[in-house]
Amino acid sequence: MNLLFLKVTLIPTVIALVTLAVRRWGNKIGGLIGSMPWTAGPILLFFLLEQGKAFGIHSIQGTMTGILALISFCLSYSALSRHFRWLPTLLLSYVIYTLTILFVNYLKLGLRVSYALVIVYVLIALRYFPTPTERPSQVRRLPFDILIRMSVATLFVLLITGLAAILGPNWSGILTPFPIMTSVLAIFSHLLQGSNAAIVTLRGLVIGLLGFTTFLFLQAFLLNEFSIPVSFGIAFAVNTVINIIASRIW
Repeated sequence: MNLLFLKVTLIPTVIALVTLAVRRWGNKIGGLIGSMPWTAGPILLFFLLEQGKAFGIHSIQGTMTGILALISFCLSYSALSRHFRWLPTLLLSYVIYTLTILFVNYLKLGLRVSYALVIVYVLIALRYFPTPTERPSQVRRLPFDILIRMSVATLFVLLITGLAAILGPNWSGILTPFPIMTSVLAIFSHLLQGSNAAIVTLRGLVIGLLGFTTFLFLQAFLLNEFSIPVSFGIAFAVNTVINIIASRIW
């Protein structure tokens, strides 16, 4: 019951804070902040507490596959958003996301290879990422948009952690970085500010994946040596430093 309470309080609080950060510091910084392990971190934590440390560590390999697909989602959404409204853009991007997962999962890559591949893919994606044609339009907001974002993200976390025992560590890990927060950020940016805002937000998120992926990769080793709070604390600090450096470079 305590874990359930944590799920329905922690996740919506995080989503609300990330949304406010986007409004306060803009789409690029908001994307960077959104790429931090606000959702994947708690999901991994719940795996560890509910399914055991071995399950949680094993799920990290699947998460790397999910991150590769997430990069494909960000690239495709950014490119397609220039030509379509948010719904067809989202659906087509989900198709590309799914195809990426099926292909990478078929390859059965090891953790270190997957991590290296994610880093290389991020760098390639940033090299060829769509460039906004103009500044994002004036911000518009839907009624109750923060509440909508909080509800969607919370339901997703409840679903993934609830089905973990059925899905197993590999597919639980693959679905952990499912672009739920990314979709929410992209859709609302696209709908309310236009394609350019979505591109800026998603590019910021891809930049942040350098730190996000490192956070998860480190857990596969830190969790064998340290307690969960210490492992998460060390990796989160590394994640933050990488994000700060990456934001200055790109």
